[in-house]
Amino acid sequence: MIKQETAHKVSGLILAGGEGRRMAGRDKGLITLADKPLVEYTIECLQPLVDDLSISCNRNRELYQNYQLPCFSDENENSDQETSYQGPMAGLASGLKHAQHEWLLVMPCDTPLMTSKVMEQLLTVLAASASTQEVQGIIFSYQGLQPLHGLYHRSMLPIFEQCLAENKNALQRLLRSMDSILVHEALDCRYSFNNANDPEELNTIESLIAQA
Repeated sequence: MIKQETAHKVSGLILAGGEGRRMAGRDKGLITLADKPLVEYTIECLQPLVDDLSISCNRNRELYQNYQLPCFSDENENSDQETSYQGPMAGLASGLKHAQHEWLLVMPCDTPLMTSKVMEQLLTVLAASASTQEVQGIIFSYQGLQPLHGLYHRSMLPIFEQCLAENKNALQRLLRSMDSILVHEALDCRYSFNNANDPEELNTIESLIAQA
């Protein structure tokens, strides 16, 4: 694996903190697909690639903790206020804050067809980068940018925090404006980015799994 071949140790983060609005408010990471919660597909995908793995979740923490992984929310830990959903940028910021290493490999909980082989491409790009000091992030492009399947350096944390403080949480807009973000065109990823955003898409993915 790349984590053994490169000097860069990498932490992993599963983004499971969304509202699930198109899933009638259900916690997507805990929705069952082919007799297995969605989050388990993500764990199986990321664990071979990283040195430590965490879950960003804004509810049902006690259920996610059953996977024996660190779990945290987007909320300010010093605040008594309930968590407000600020989108994936807030999850990335929390992930970078808690990560054990400078690089954080990120994946959402709702792309169960994603594979370790595809995600590993981001680590390959990092290992091949001539000057990693100038790189703050590496994200996939496949039918558009895929910033939730990305590799982010800890130096992005203050940038994310400033954007969130200014209520500028449009992640793609920020990344498109930064010269230090590399974009990698995903290879051999036919259905990898299929997203279980709603019941219809979930059924489509389940059919693909049944055909495999």
